[in-house]
Amino acid sequence: MKLSLGPLLYYWPRQRVLDFYNEAAACEAVDIIYLGETVCSRRHELRPDDWLALAAELSGAGKEVVLSTQTLIESESDLKTLRRVIDEKNFRIEANDMGAVRLLAEAGRRNWIAGPTLNIFNPVTLALLVDEGASRWVVPPEMAGENAAGLRAGMPARIETEIFAHGRLPLAYSARCFTARHHNLQKDACEFRCLSDSDGILLRTREGEPFLTLNGTQTQSARVYNLLADLPEIAGHAEILRISPQSGHTLETAALFRAALDARLSPEAAFDACRALMPEAPCNGFWYGRAGLEHIPHETASPTISAPAFAPAFAPIPAPIPAPISAPASVPAPAVSTPVSPSAAMPAAVLSLIRLLPAGLRDRIAQKLRHARLPAFTLPAPLARLNAKLPQFPATLALTTALNLAPEALLPRAALSPLTGRRLRVCVSDAGFSLDFTLGANGRFRPCRAGAAADLTISAALRDFIALALREEDADTLFFGRRLHMEGDTGLGVLVKNTLDTVDWNSILVEVSG
Repeated sequence: MKLSLGPLLYYWPRQRVLDFYNEAAACEAVDIIYLGETVCSRRHELRPDDWLALAAELSGAGKEVVLSTQTLIESESDLKTLRRVIDEKNFRIEANDMGAVRLLAEAGRRNWIAGPTLNIFNPVTLALLVDEGASRWVVPPEMAGENAAGLRAGMPARIETEIFAHGRLPLAYSARCFTARHHNLQKDACEFRCLSDSDGILLRTREGEPFLTLNGTQTQSARVYNLLADLPEIAGHAEILRISPQSGHTLETAALFRAALDARLSPEAAFDACRALMPEAPCNGFWYGRAGLEHIPHETASPTISAPAFAPAFAPIPAPIPAPISAPASVPAPAVSTPVSPSAAMPAAVLSLIRLLPAGLRDRIAQKLRHARLPAFTLPAPLARLNAKLPQFPATLALTTALNLAPEALLPRAALSPLTGRRLRVCVSDAGFSLDFTLGANGRFRPCRAGAAADLTISAALRDFIALALREEDADTLFFGRRLHMEGDTGLGVLVKNTLDTVDWNSILVEVSG
């Protein structure tokens, strides 16, 4: 039986994540590693390129690597990230929502993993996903072992089965962020407080008993699910056991599971050793069809599950399988677009200049751009006063030229068509610039003479504009943090914000390194 590390459910600082997976690469107990952000799209200590680089390193270390998709898709930018993950052909994909299933089916991808949040509780659903290309399913953690065994036994063909065996149970996801609420913050101005809670925020009842764990938009159990002592009941009903990463002792726990599976330790002895490594008391109630927070001692648990005895409890699988799944109404049906080639993604003159550089230098520049973090700074006040007295036309011309040179993949003109003929103003508050421009009927931006009222004014410091372009910050965070101000036509403001959210800034890095 194999052991997997599930996707990291918490928000850790970048270096801590890299150090953890560096240790996991050397851990012989672990066979499979799931990578990617599944809880909240605002967590971007690691970006898609970073996860892919990690995937390549772990694969080179002999691990099977799976890319996990986000569980709750809320915006077009979430869909862009989802499409990018599914376009990655070098690794298998774990689909955690039906939008991902739809995209996998449209891309003709097979051999993917049906994640635990797809809520597979009957053979019809499982058979449908198998027909769409799933070759492994992760049993929902709240599903009783006897039901999982019966469902698996009722399948006409064997499917690889993975069971959540250790970690705090993921119970629910929400569009609201409970961690931000705990700190009296709005979700879009959360200040990334999850970074200070490496295992979430433990909630207790009035009597002081651990109750739940807050992890951003995810609610988890307070107790730690642990099936280590229950391995005899699991044997024969799964090929993989999943361990969910925690802030401490994750790989030591995996080593205990491996020792028990290899019969170097009895499951009971391994479980006793594991208890000292757990942040809270154990539970395993779900496995036995009981309340999840209960812990059923192995000696009092029900007899070993016999899969055939449970198979008749499920209706036979109907034929034929229904038509391909369509995305739920809450998730916009994604359109499959043709990828933009490097030569089409940037003007030829710019590409020619970049490609004059040696390949090694291009790669180093791209790496620096990927991993650079913008320091906090504010321009000196005298500079702003000086700039305010200078003509604004040269700076406006530079801005509009840059916008006109931006490729369609970075700045989609069709989406911005409502801006045609409207007067826009960008105020760089600490630089003293006030730049007026408009979008012409020919789809090109051009400067406007200063003086007239603007239909939309966007104001921020230079550092915040740069952070927005680099995707270190998003427009919502800056807006609710009162660092980005919009005045005038709010409809135009929302249009600009949504366009910024969908821009694929990583295309620039592809061009630089390509």
